[in-house]
Amino acid sequence: MRQIHLCDPQLHDQGGHYLSHDAQLVRDLQRRGLPVRLYGRVGATVDCEGVTPAPVFSHDLFQEVARDPLVWAVENFHAVNQAFLADLGRIDPGGFTADDLVYFPNLLQNQLHAVALWLGQLPAARRPAVAVMLRYLNHAMDYVQGRANKDLIALYYRFAARALAAVQPRTVLCSDTRELAAAYQQITGLPVLELPNPMDLSDRPAPVPAAGAPAAPTLVYLGHTSALRGLQFLPEIIERCTSLTPRPRFIVQVQDRAAAARGPLAPALQRLEQMAARTPERVRLVAGPLPAADYQALLQAADLVLLPYSPTFYGHGSSGVFTEAASLAKVIVVSPDTVPARQGREYGLGVVTAAAWTALAMAEAVAAALRDRVGLQAKAAAAAPRFRSEQCARALWDQLLAALPPAPEASPAPLPA
Repeated sequence: MRQIHLCDPQLHDQGGHYLSHDAQLVRDLQRRGLPVRLYGRVGATVDCEGVTPAPVFSHDLFQEVARDPLVWAVENFHAVNQAFLADLGRIDPGGFTADDLVYFPNLLQNQLHAVALWLGQLPAARRPAVAVMLRYLNHAMDYVQGRANKDLIALYYRFAARALAAVQPRTVLCSDTRELAAAYQQITGLPVLELPNPMDLSDRPAPVPAAGAPAAPTLVYLGHTSALRGLQFLPEIIERCTSLTPRPRFIVQVQDRAAAARGPLAPALQRLEQMAARTPERVRLVAGPLPAADYQALLQAADLVLLPYSPTFYGHGSSGVFTEAASLAKVIVVSPDTVPARQGREYGLGVVTAAAWTALAMAEAVAAALRDRVGLQAKAAAAAPRFRSEQCARALWDQLLAALPPAPEASPAPLPA
């Protein structure tokens, strides 16, 4: 392997999970002595383990441009793939050899075909191997169930994946849960490799606890502001926990307040802001994206991590917050029928699974976790070493690099006449 090209359209100034994820991948490649080039969003100023991302990508992965509700999937597929192809065209094609690997850690069907078209423009003798991580069954999401012709999305995944495999047989399709790998394998008819979700924070320095830290247990809710993450349940969960002894304090990250305030999460956000104003010692809201050090400090300080996530998405999708919390041996409350619930059972982590995806059931699970916090903490600490060893960047690169077909032998130069 001569060089790794890490292409992440979601790497931009907000950083967050994308920056943390990419940093761990880069750090392990540096440990192996493998050169790495990083490509991120136009305008990004983040530093990733000393590597500055080249400004290549112009749009968010989830952007939609469709105008016709009947053919919206068609419009998105064609327009967004063409835009992504133009972005990929900003990369110097002379920088690739057949010994390189291009890794896309996040793509949808609306970018996947562009990768096939882009590779087809490179000389065959210098086409790098390609690995694509597929993380998001967007046609299965609640927000598309009422849309016309939504099943086109799965067909576009199949079409694009097979076009990519045709132009570059040294393509590896990946997913970071067994549920996703099985689903994408069925959709595409191609092998899909299950890889770890490399979000281990255990090698990061732990923050020094502040003097006079509260005796009450601290519960944290971190990450993207979304109904898929159960933000709408938080006010009722907090209210139902007021009778617990000792009464817990809640720290809630509201990463995108503007989006929450103008959508269906607005009532929950208003109640949370009223709670924080009325009892700031019990409810603290943290606004906006957080620098990595601040985010990790909050997670490290948590006595319990609350993940009231929707089974619609997290029944097959991975969770960076869950992986980070488990790597730090935290007690975690999760929703039923989710990947975090399944991984909690299989690894024997300090996880309590709610009986249902409701505010009442989540609050009851919080109460149960706090009653058994000492025992759950011991369980989490015992299970964390195995979890970390299997859900880290080292494991991802070990498995991915081993799965890559070898580069073709260079053809011998013709003998002089």
